[in-house]
Amino acid sequence: MNPSSPASPRVADTVERRTIDSCNLCGYRDTEPFCPANGRGLVKCKNCGLVYVGQQPEAEELYALYGETYFHNDESGEVGYTNYIKDEANIRRTVNRRFEHIEKFIKPGRLLDVGCAMGFFIDEASKRGWQVEGMDVSHFAVQYVKERFGHEAYQGSLKTLDLEEGAYDLVTMFDVIEHVPDPKGYMVEVGKLLKSGGIFELATPDVDSIPAKLTGKRWIGYKLSEEHVYYFSVNTLRQMLDFAGFDVVHVRHIGKYVTLRLFLDRLGFYAPWLSKPLAVLERMFKLSERALYVNPLDIVAITARKR
Repeated sequence: MNPSSPASPRVADTVERRTIDSCNLCGYRDTEPFCPANGRGLVKCKNCGLVYVGQQPEAEELYALYGETYFHNDESGEVGYTNYIKDEANIRRTVNRRFEHIEKFIKPGRLLDVGCAMGFFIDEASKRGWQVEGMDVSHFAVQYVKERFGHEAYQGSLKTLDLEEGAYDLVTMFDVIEHVPDPKGYMVEVGKLLKSGGIFELATPDVDSIPAKLTGKRWIGYKLSEEHVYYFSVNTLRQMLDFAGFDVVHVRHIGKYVTLRLFLDRLGFYAPWLSKPLAVLERMFKLSERALYVNPLDIVAITARKR
């Protein structure tokens, strides 16, 4: 696929990018290059250690990525998904596994899912007794949620939508915080929306994880730098959550259900010598759509409670 074609879910090379002058977490202005070999222009704050893309498009350009082609394209190793809707069954299985953890900390109540995509998460949550609402910057995704499921869904960001404060028992944010131009501001907004004692559940790639360190520039998290503009460690997440008024109550690394085909495709980034013969067997025995739970230990999930 031609990256410059209209169907390609990318930020155009011609888009003007702004230099990020100060750290979103601590405000410090001094940085150093981080993993320069990956060519993504990452920098690391010399004070708190937050990693981010040093020159970023404006929010409107970032959010323009999330049209229909973001959820169905041939460049998912770089941006978006191969076919998000086709993967519905695996997403739902993953959702229920995650709720088994969440519901240890809070019983079903009012839920807001930030970055709800096609609504599979909130649809499964509704079956578990939650009163669900979703939001996403993608018009395509929000319309899909409304038309297929009839759930309440809003188009916009936490910085632009006017949602009821102190109204939610749970706010979830899976694979979102790394995409937004003001992650600390997002966390502050989540704190406003939650009831006292409410739960904030988020997950994001862990830049300090063993896989990230071992694979260096080949880490799949860096492959997504066009849409990922911030990279967190457990430490920087803890600092940001504390600033926003949260106490961290649980930290873990999580996986998800994927097809064998996707697993082998991602394995090819790190060990093509292994993925290629396995792919031959996959095709031979017609196992490409077989699902398995994969946890590479590089996605950190944090459960936090509003103080």
